Amino acid sequence: MTAAVVEAPLDLREQWRRWRIPGLLVVLVIGVAVALAAVENAPPQRPLDPRDASPVGARALAALLQQRGIAVTTTATTPVDATGATVFLPDPKSLTRNELSRLNDSNGDVVVVAPGSRELGALAVAARPAGQIGERTLDPACGLGAATTAGDITFGGITYVTESAMTGCYPADGRAGLLANPRGGHFVVVVGSARVWTNARLGDNGDAALALGLLSTQPRVIWVLPRPPTLSPPDREHKSLFALLPNRLLWALLQLIVVVGLVALWRGRRLGPVVGEPLPVVVPSAETVRGRARLLRAARARGAAATELRTAAVRRTSDLLALGPDAPPAAVVAAVAARTDRPSPQVDSVLYGEDPHDDAALVSLAAALDELESTMKGRR
Repeated sequence: MTAAVVEAPLDLREQWRRWRIPGLLVVLVIGVAVALAAVENAPPQRPLDPRDASPVGARALAALLQQRGIAVTTTATTPVDATGATVFLPDPKSLTRNELSRLNDSNGDVVVVAPGSRELGALAVAARPAGQIGERTLDPACGLGAATTAGDITFGGITYVTESAMTGCYPADGRAGLLANPRGGHFVVVVGSARVWTNARLGDNGDAALALGLLSTQPRVIWVLPRPPTLSPPDREHKSLFALLPNRLLWALLQLIVVVGLVALWRGRRLGPVVGEPLPVVVPSAETVRGRARLLRAARARGAAATELRTAAVRRTSDLLALGPDAPPAAVVAAVAARTDRPSPQVDSVLYGEDPHDDAALVSLAAALDELESTMKGRR
């Protein structure tokens, strides 16, 4: 007779409670992977890239230069020899000092956009940044040909101060937005505003005329692109993560650590006395033994039952003979045989023999073990 199997109905609530955390983790991992893939495959936006048609690119300026018959070539590093060319640096902060200083002997014109003190020093330009200004219209107020031809421009960016005799144009609050430094028949022009060259702003005032005037002095333009623009050059000073964090955040973190430590000390105080509680149910030892015996019988585990009986008998026998719990079987058999006047093979068969093959043999083994222990106790 076989029992009928009845399938329980599917509990959706139980399934949700069981799989909600793994499911949310899988969704989170997939979302992060998709986001990383989107960022990785996104088209790069480099500052003033001549191939970029976005508002921050400079494709319009490159097209105007090519219409004038000026060859525009892009490169990832500064050239050693720039004879007959204008080297345009839209992002000089991505270049190392060695790459920048290489232009000092390149025999070409150099136009650099929004350099800092490090870049100015590498280019041997005796000037320093003097702060930024917001977008405003500035007049050239200088004798530089490209500036006077362009006239007013919409400027917004870094201004500079210098104590040398170089030409300063587009003044604002006593500072210059453009510097021209002649050098051996060539010049180095510093323009503090990057917006002048972009696709979005090239049509404002004289911005396009100024850009074309500065980049059209030679028959070709070497356009140096950052490599990549998101990374600083190796010789640039790098700030650690803690240096970038505001001071108030570090103080808040320190206070949080102190509070967590105090709470841990408060919650980890010495425990009180042990409180006795009544057990929910008391199970007699005889019932436990019978239950275990029924389990062994249901599983037909006669070998396991015999091992349990023999182990308990050997333990009690060793205690009676003062042999200790780790006595070897040979010593136990010899001591029991001497106490009970029985042959050693018979004692060994009872205590360490083979497993019974049926229930009757198991009952006989239990009786033999009980008789052996009774004999030993009667001969103390």
